Amino acid sequence: FHRGYYIRARAVDHCVQDFLQKTQRHPRTQILSLGAGFDSLYFRLKDMGLLHRTVVYEVDFPNVACQKATLIKRVKELSALVGDTGGEGLGVITFSGEDYKLLGVDLSELSELERALEEAGLDNEIPTLFIAEVVLTYMENRRSDALIQWAAECFSQACFLLYEQMHPEDPFGRVMQQHFSQLNSALHSLAQYPDCEAQQRRFFEKGWTECSVMDMNEFFTCCTPEDEQQRVQALEPFDEYEEWHLKCSHYFVLTASKGMEPSWTPLLSNMTVLHRDGPVSMAGSITATVCAMHSEIPGLRRYGHRSVLIKPNVILTTGGFGEEDGQHCRMRNFHVLIKHAGYWKAGCVKKENPDKRWGEFPY
Repeated sequence: FHRGYYIRARAVDHCVQDFLQKTQRHPRTQILSLGAGFDSLYFRLKDMGLLHRTVVYEVDFPNVACQKATLIKRVKELSALVGDTGGEGLGVITFSGEDYKLLGVDLSELSELERALEEAGLDNEIPTLFIAEVVLTYMENRRSDALIQWAAECFSQACFLLYEQMHPEDPFGRVMQQHFSQLNSALHSLAQYPDCEAQQRRFFEKGWTECSVMDMNEFFTCCTPEDEQQRVQALEPFDEYEEWHLKCSHYFVLTASKGMEPSWTPLLSNMTVLHRDGPVSMAGSITATVCAMHSEIPGLRRYGHRSVLIKPNVILTTGGFGEEDGQHCRMRNFHVLIKHAGYWKAGCVKKENPDKRWGEFPY
């Protein structure tokens, strides 16, 4: 539970701070958070001293924006950070500071949103970062598509950060959809945009020239420094790695840009590259048969594992549960099957110095 929210916040902070760093040479920049809710992003950035030239605009339903404005005024630490300029109550602006504007607008009404942002002082000609954390999927696709296209067409230097669900077709995805439907918050985008590739095509088709996307497992592995991964690992006892990886495989982070020089690619610039020889390709498939209970092939008595055909005659198995050193436990070794002269031979391989980030929980 904690890790799910952690990786979401980590991804957003990573991309936002990269935007602020890459646009330092510009005299002014702005961030537009769509469906911001009670997010504290502005206050965290302000407290860190990162908003010297940046104005943050937040948009949500009028009742949500009013509640947030009341909360800001009530908490002296928050009101001291934002510095109320007395601009609230003017049209849809529910709170106004020198570098913070809170607007009460329905995102699905694009023309109304456009008027409200113009009234609040949003500038179409300076670098602008749009943030949508699990927001657009609640809108009808035609309306969310229109918003994505509007952002690309109407802003000369635009960046977009999107965090949402994906993969509705498997058991986890079906339960995920059912959960949100029971909350009267159906996930509209999943049918038309079910995976990373579909979301990337969506942004290219709506006018964005650069777009990168990855699931949260890949983000944690490739974009999170190793010392930070070790810090998280040491915070609390944790052994639900299967659920953690499953959850992360059903959420993605996407960044897109248009008109930025140089291009804004926060998911690539600091990425730990996973090297491999040649392109990824399928090794093929084999016909599976049930082994005898007392098979001479050692190491096969395990369950909850995963196997992959890495070469036409080589099968690698990892993970799962079984018996090791006389105890039932998570399997720490890698099981290899090699076919030679018509027969399968087996062996178990252990890493001499296992990766401390994963230990016995390889994904």
